[in-house]
This record gives sequence, structure tokens and C-alpha cells, in this order.
Amino acid sequence: MSIANQLFEGELIRLAPPDPERDADTESAWTHDPDYMRLISVDPIRPLSAAQVKKNYEAIEKDNDKQFYFAIRAMADDRLIGFAKLDGISWTHGSARLTMAIGSTADRGKGYGREALQMILRYAFGELNLYRIGAWTFEYNERGLRFLQKAGFQVEVRQRQSIHRDGRRWDGIWLGLLRSEWESK
Repeated sequence: MSIANQLFEGELIRLAPPDPERDADTESAWTHDPDYMRLISVDPIRPLSAAQVKKNYEAIEKDNDKQFYFAIRAMADDRLIGFAKLDGISWTHGSARLTMAIGSTADRGKGYGREALQMILRYAFGELNLYRIGAWTFEYNERGLRFLQKAGFQVEVRQRQSIHRDGRRWDGIWLGLLRSEWESK
């Protein structure tokens, strides 16, 4: 990769810091969608106000030496469409956990997530010099599982029936991607 390659801008999206004044209302609206919330967390879901989202952004800012949090913005109109986060970083071992999502169902399936994943992996492996990236998803998130596997992530751990949702037990699935696997794609 050339040093001149754009690190934060792609054809469809750009990675940017969150803007609490612009983004809080949008992200608050996403939290009112139970399907979205159940794709990103095993915690009990609850809608958040814009003020609560702003407080979350403040916490992210205070913790910015332990995580890298990016707003995903559409290049066409600069609107917030999702987020990507690297956290749980072990500098000693060169590993981190990836969490990312596209908020609105209307923005899914348009290539935004694919490009965001390519960019965040390039950042993780190229800029941060990490060796492995892990990602957590759930058995019921079949689309997310396929998405990660298509990018080269391998299933490493299946926690059988570790999640209880809607009266049913689901497996939690931990996936990993090594730098050498990413480089060979």
C-alpha cells in the first residue's frame, strides 16, 4: 500500500469522528429499532434519547486512548449511516475487537458496510500495526456472519446457547482474522 492512499475516504463512505451535535438524533433513532439493537449487543435493549447518545460520545472521547471509534458517513451527502469501533486493544499481543454496524435498514445492502470493513481493517493492520482482529456476532445474525466470513474472518469459538432472545437460546459466535489472512485476500 502506498503512503499516498487515502486512509479515511473511500468511494461510498468516509470514516470520521462522531459529531455529537449532528449525529445524536440519528443514532438515537437507531436505538428505537429493536432489530438493529439486537444485532449489535446482547445487553437488554432500550431506546436512548439524543442526550443519552451525546453522553455516550463523551465517554468515547474520554476513552479514546483505549479505542478507535469512527462514524461512517456517506460520501454523497455526508450523513451518518453507521459506526466502526476497534476496542479491547492489546498492544502487547497486537489484537483488537471490531464492532461495526450500518444503522438504517434502508442503508444496508448498498456496499457501505463492505467498504467500511475494508477501510477499518486497512487502518487496523496498516496504521495500528495489529496482528489479529476479533469480532463477535450471534447465531441469529446470519447476514452479519456471512459478511464477516466473506471478508476472511474464521469462526474460532461458538458459545452454545449463550444468548436468550424471544424465548429461545442462540449461540454466540466469535470470529477472528489474522493479518496474513487479510493480506492474502
